[in-house]
Amino acid sequence: MRLKTYIAPTTAEAMELVRREMGDDAIIVSTQMGSDGRGTRVTAALEPEQWTGEDSAVDAEAEPADVAGAVGHALTYHGTPPRLVERLLRLAIALEADNPTMALAGALDAGFTFAPLAGSGDGPPTMLVGPPGVGKTVTTAKLAARTRLARRHPGVITTDTRRAGGVAQLEAFTRILEIDLKTADTVEALTRAVAACEGCDGITIDTPGTNPYSDTELEELQVHAEAATAEPILVLAAGGDALEAADIAVSFAAVGARRLLVTRLDMARRLGSILAAADAARLSFCDVSITPHVADGLSPINPVALARLMMPDGNDANANSHPTKAAP
Repeated sequence: MRLKTYIAPTTAEAMELVRREMGDDAIIVSTQMGSDGRGTRVTAALEPEQWTGEDSAVDAEAEPADVAGAVGHALTYHGTPPRLVERLLRLAIALEADNPTMALAGALDAGFTFAPLAGSGDGPPTMLVGPPGVGKTVTTAKLAARTRLARRHPGVITTDTRRAGGVAQLEAFTRILEIDLKTADTVEALTRAVAACEGCDGITIDTPGTNPYSDTELEELQVHAEAATAEPILVLAAGGDALEAADIAVSFAAVGARRLLVTRLDMARRLGSILAAADAARLSFCDVSITPHVADGLSPINPVALARLMMPDGNDANANSHPTKAAP
């Protein structure tokens, strides 16, 4: 999107400037008091093909010192839904930070919750859930590898017994890690498998891909989670449509998911979909996968790391490059 900031004595006059130059299709991403305490600054966005105005000295792209403009541009670049952009911008502006990355980090900290997966193995079994193809099986292997590298012994169970090669894929990983993979094709078998893992340093349960719009599949998933007394963790791949991701997240939240684990950050340039998913379903961010390699594992995510992923060069509002790993 094209972003431009307008300055006028009053909000009404600034809005009139927006309407005259950008038209009725413009999206208002922020409204704030002028830097000297007088007047109003309105930042508006428009798709490039809709833009007919001339560049100006108050263009947010050409004004790196404009923290609100830089944050707004980054959020719109990442495909964040407009209402969420507005809310995060209000939070960022209220912080009065001098650095766009830190302003975005503060807004993310205020707007979302972050709850990394425990590395100790304490707590209930972890059940990885989500639609097909988001990387649940590889993520299961990564969690198991992380535990083994800490010189502990994890329990690993899969209920993905119907998909061709589903068990074989995970078994190839667990064999290398010297872990006895347990399979469960029924609720009763899952209960027995969990009991057999008593004494393990944490239990991770891989599940088949679930259609988020199938009541039957969601109900079956919920029955399995309850039988295993497990915490469902929603796994979603970065990238994709923000509104679709939000709908998917709401569906899995209805069956008990409270945390979001993001995969394929190395293959996505736009992260608005994961913000939309967490926001729509009130999910906490936990860990992220930034590489397909099992040995490299998962990384906990925090507001500063997420902000740096969205503004990799600190003040780069265009976010035209992507880091290879999350910052601590």
